[in-house]
Amino acid sequence: MGERLMISGVKRKSTAVEGAFRFFQTVDLIISHFKRDADRKKIFELVNQESTFNDLLISTAAIHIYHSLGIRVQKVLDSNKFTFDSTKSLELIEKKIIIEEVNALLKDSLILEVNLLYKVIDLENKFISILIEERSVELQEIQKDQMIKDIEMKIEGELQEMILNYPPFYFYDLIGDLMGLTNEVKKEILAESAAFKDISVDLEKKLESEEKEDKLIELATLSRLIDKIRKNFEFKSYKELQVEAMPIRMIKKKVLAFNFERFPISINGLNAYIDANLIKKEIITKIESGLKEKTDYDEFERKILSYLELELIKKLRENPNDFVYFLQCLNECDFDDTIYTLSKYGVYNILHLINVDKELSEKVKRTMVRYNLKKLDIVSLNDPSQNLIYKAKKAICQSNFKFGRNYTSDSKNINDLEFINLLNLEKSEDLFTFLEKEVGSSINSLREYIRKKEAIDRVFLNELNLQNYSHILFILEFDEIINELAKGIFFYILSKILRQLSRIIELYLKVSNDRSLFLLTFKKIYGTTDSEEWIRIKLEELIIARLIKRQEEIVVVFNASNQPFLVNGFIFARLMEKSMKSAIDDLKNEPSPIYEDISPLKLKSDVFSPISYCVGYDIIKRFETFEEFRISEVEQIVKEKKKEKEEKAQRLREQQELNTLNWVERRITGSLMRINSPGINPNQLYWQDKDTKIATDNIKLHSELKGEPAELFTQFFNFVVEKIKINALEMKLPNSEKIIEVINNIVEKIITKRLGHSPTPEEKRNILDGERYEIANQIALRIGRLLDKALYSKFKSKQRSS
Repeated sequence: MGERLMISGVKRKSTAVEGAFRFFQTVDLIISHFKRDADRKKIFELVNQESTFNDLLISTAAIHIYHSLGIRVQKVLDSNKFTFDSTKSLELIEKKIIIEEVNALLKDSLILEVNLLYKVIDLENKFISILIEERSVELQEIQKDQMIKDIEMKIEGELQEMILNYPPFYFYDLIGDLMGLTNEVKKEILAESAAFKDISVDLEKKLESEEKEDKLIELATLSRLIDKIRKNFEFKSYKELQVEAMPIRMIKKKVLAFNFERFPISINGLNAYIDANLIKKEIITKIESGLKEKTDYDEFERKILSYLELELIKKLRENPNDFVYFLQCLNECDFDDTIYTLSKYGVYNILHLINVDKELSEKVKRTMVRYNLKKLDIVSLNDPSQNLIYKAKKAICQSNFKFGRNYTSDSKNINDLEFINLLNLEKSEDLFTFLEKEVGSSINSLREYIRKKEAIDRVFLNELNLQNYSHILFILEFDEIINELAKGIFFYILSKILRQLSRIIELYLKVSNDRSLFLLTFKKIYGTTDSEEWIRIKLEELIIARLIKRQEEIVVVFNASNQPFLVNGFIFARLMEKSMKSAIDDLKNEPSPIYEDISPLKLKSDVFSPISYCVGYDIIKRFETFEEFRISEVEQIVKEKKKEKEEKAQRLREQQELNTLNWVERRITGSLMRINSPGINPNQLYWQDKDTKIATDNIKLHSELKGEPAELFTQFFNFVVEKIKINALEMKLPNSEKIIEVINNIVEKIITKRLGHSPTPEEKRNILDGERYEIANQIALRIGRLLDKALYSKFKSKQRSS
């Protein structure tokens, strides 16, 4: 068994960037909706089971915008009054509105993205063909110059076609792809976003700066590409390209220089790139067909992955280096990224790739079953920390036992055969006990482990000529590795086609996030005083400046340099949380705040451009007015609810008071009325212990109503005295002042026992539960004495009169 041959020079990517680059967040989120059953159900509520891939992608975008981003396009007055069915119906209506919007904004972008990829592949193949010709035959200088001139003309023709017939962002995408700038910029964004940022940022700084770009990576990449390309090739606007020849020539030269340098040196490597481009083209063709034809997505993806898996296995049978070049081209990444990807899936040794296919993988799996072997058995053999034989040999070498010869502390000093003989021949129970303690397994388990190792070595390493245990593990995971590689390639190619769709989704999120920031700003503005008017003006200017940035961004992404209502309608829709159609209608048909106090005029498309301070001011003022109205509505609703709550509390309090006083009223009135009944025994009407308990509970409960406890105790006692007075007129009872004095004395005496001093008014309010019960008990006893006195007095009075 040879040592593992590891790939040298492989470094782990920085944690924050790792894994994010290949699946560009928004694209990955779109694709992930196809994978979740709950999301798939939502998607097929909007489209048929067999719709075009184009329709599926747009519906998935709508699901993502509605559910994941939480964006709404219709106002709901009171969702609490909606039934489940009406809520579901409203949800479907909103999602269909989003589908219409995305479809209108996307136009034929998916097909144009496909065409763009074809152009890039064709140009790459031309470069590769020149390099192959140059390195395989004696190419004369004049022939080489002619071939370069041909490709120059091809590049210039493609660039001119992009400028004349495609939206501007496709020109920048093409340059980014041809010069490797797109992936370079994405890596920059991810690296910068991985850095620690201040958690707390001033509102003014938030308004001036953009949010973290990795969350909106397609928009950020396009923005940086535009800035970088304009700066490097010295033009200020897209219109300049249509009239100036110099920037195009500079771009052409840079594309030539970059592409002649970036491809492999070897002819085999160049041929691997040609093969990979053929595969890419085939995948793009399959996707293009899916965009136009009715497609079952599961079957669509299965066919593409099966095709990719077969092509990957086919390439595996060739030179491993060629396979790495093949992957580099398919994933459009460099050698280090390719090696990182392979190591992520468990391929640590390139030589393991030689002659591996599904047949060998199945043979290894069948052998594992035949010999009752588990994957964990091989994992443990491959890891010294888990390898029982290694641990046992190491323990023997480091021990003081004498086994016929001296061993060094190095476990390699004793070979497997010596160890097995030692284990079989040695009869010392001390050795077995020692090994069981050191290894952590019984001797029988160790012997079974040795049996498995012998079977693995004989079958896999000797008979199948596999290199080592890592090689076996790789083959066991071969199907999964190939499947993961195929998925990575498919999703990467798909991500290139979904760039524009991703940008549209990110714009929904970006403007909606601006809405939250603007609301915070309004809150700060409303909190300013008249003397702080400069703060209000500054914040309003910052809002408008940020809104103008959005106008500029949307003009590029929507290719809407002559569509002011589309650009600003999209922004207004997201701020007002309504449909784009409704927002555009409002901007067109409602009087503009720009002309407020002058004339009720409307915005005119022939007067304003899409990027306009005036329209920005108009939108913000409309939004501010709406927000003020909404706040007043909310305040009114809160006020009404508060009033309703207070009224409910008052009714509850009255009910509770009635409940706590009911029993004592019945007890007093009933007793005093029955005392004059013929033949009544007054003893049965006198206050009992059970009455004290019931009264105590009612008094305590009454004291827990809203108000001061001492006042509530007094209120209860007053009520009792009044009821006795009504039915025993001749009896002398304490007046209100006396009752207050009595209650205060009881309260102070009981609280003082705990505090050690006379209680303050605040301490009287914070009576403990036990103290409250004790006070109630003393009041109940006093009520009992008063009632007994009234009963006795009334009984005697009747006897005297008779």
